[in-house]
Amino acid sequence: MATTQQGSGLLTLALFLSRCSLGLYFLLAGIGKIRSGVEVFYKGDFTKMKPIWLPDWFAMPYGHALPFVEVLVGAALILGFYGRAAAAVATLALVSFTIALYQAGAFFPERGGPFHANVIFLALAFLLAVTGPGNFSVDSFRSRSASR
Repeated sequence: MATTQQGSGLLTLALFLSRCSLGLYFLLAGIGKIRSGVEVFYKGDFTKMKPIWLPDWFAMPYGHALPFVEVLVGAALILGFYGRAAAAVATLALVSFTIALYQAGAFFPERGGPFHANVIFLALAFLLAVTGPGNFSVDSFRSRSASR
């Protein structure tokens, strides 16, 4: 039987691993888009997936800012720095990705699963937004040092 302290340690580890995996996903996705060229990303993948009803005046700044937001959110998640806010931004981004995938007809892949993996990332991001980054995070360290 696990004690409360053991359970807390497992929860801290689970939140840390969840944060790091989602953060690494966002960080590497953003770096890949920046390295290949933000304009190349915008004119290629982004434009192909953009819903028809989304106006260009909104889509253009969003598409150009997205790689940099992914890098910032990924780094913040990995560090646990403003963890709830970073997870909330990741949740919103994943909602927009999922809408774009559905509109483009790519939500249900032909092979490899019943639906796109972003649904699982969305659930994980939402969980982290609700629970916070856990004890092994910059946020936890800041709150401990502020209470002293």
